[in-house]
Amino acid sequence: MGRGAEPLTAHETAGPDEPSADLLAQSVRFQEAFEFAPDCQLVTNPVGLILEANHAAVALIDHRKEFLIGKPLPLFAAEGSRSRFYECIWRLDQGAPNDAFESRVVRRGDGPRDVHAVARAGERRPGSRTPAMIHWIIRDVTEWRRSEATRAELQRRLTTAQEDERQRVARDLHDGTGQMLTALSLGLRAVRDAGPLTQEAHARLDHVQHLIDELARQVHDLATALRPAALDDLGLEAATRQFVVNWSKRAKVPTDFQIIGPHGRRFPPEIETVLFRVVQEGLTNVAKHAGAGRVAVMIGSTAENAVAVVEDDGTGFDMEGVAKMLLPGEAPTGHVQLGILGMRERVALVGGTLEIETTPGRGTTVIARLPLQP
Repeated sequence: MGRGAEPLTAHETAGPDEPSADLLAQSVRFQEAFEFAPDCQLVTNPVGLILEANHAAVALIDHRKEFLIGKPLPLFAAEGSRSRFYECIWRLDQGAPNDAFESRVVRRGDGPRDVHAVARAGERRPGSRTPAMIHWIIRDVTEWRRSEATRAELQRRLTTAQEDERQRVARDLHDGTGQMLTALSLGLRAVRDAGPLTQEAHARLDHVQHLIDELARQVHDLATALRPAALDDLGLEAATRQFVVNWSKRAKVPTDFQIIGPHGRRFPPEIETVLFRVVQEGLTNVAKHAGAGRVAVMIGSTAENAVAVVEDDGTGFDMEGVAKMLLPGEAPTGHVQLGILGMRERVALVGGTLEIETTPGRGTTVIARLPLQP
């Protein structure tokens, strides 16, 4: 048998235009990985017509593969979501290497599904920005979204319950313990007025009165920290002003208090509570960690948001290091991390954002923005 009749080995090719056995094996492995990938994967041409779809794509869209081939991918997006698919295709055509976005797709008989889509441009011909094809990976995040919504609702209820309990305990301290301390003071006054007392008796009564006054102050401070009555009775501006003035005296740190926008504006109770707690936590962090010489507190509103700002000229901190401790799966340690996490969770529950600007040695600025409903 001549050389031309010998079978090909794994590293030989049949001709210059034919793929090697290695390339064929790689192609088979790629095809298997594509077909059986857990996420929906599709290949489209540059204008979005489907060329290939894996098993997960067929299951997600709930149509036969033969039906999908040749159809425009945006056709299977939920109404109101198609424009984002076309925008993605346009971006890749303009030279972007990839794009990612949240959207919804229609699943036959099961309603729209929430998805996270990632599109990557294939190779581009020399001199052209248009990719030869687009590779799509679309992950169904419907159940994850539902779980997150449930978690957020449970967190909201927990926060509301905590605030209600804070309010109840604060009122009990004010109305119960506070009134009993007032009664004790009146009783001491009655003893003084009852008749002549020795100098030693006067000294002892003065000492007891001092203890009562100090205990009353501590009870008042505790009740205010739990839930200041002014927040419910007079609103955010009055409650925050009162808290800032008292904090400045205790911490011995000069503090400026300013109103952003119109004075005396009231917000929904949940908005006022969150902003007050941000200021409260921000000043607590300043007192414990910042070593600040001056602090500024601002609250109020813009056209779209209710805003709270706490700014200090203290030591600052490494935000990147703290941010790593706040990643999912990491356990925050220390008051700063726990304080930031608590503020972020409170702000997120009302759809707001928390921004922290800090550099070691250059102070810290905490900005909370909460959207106001029209």
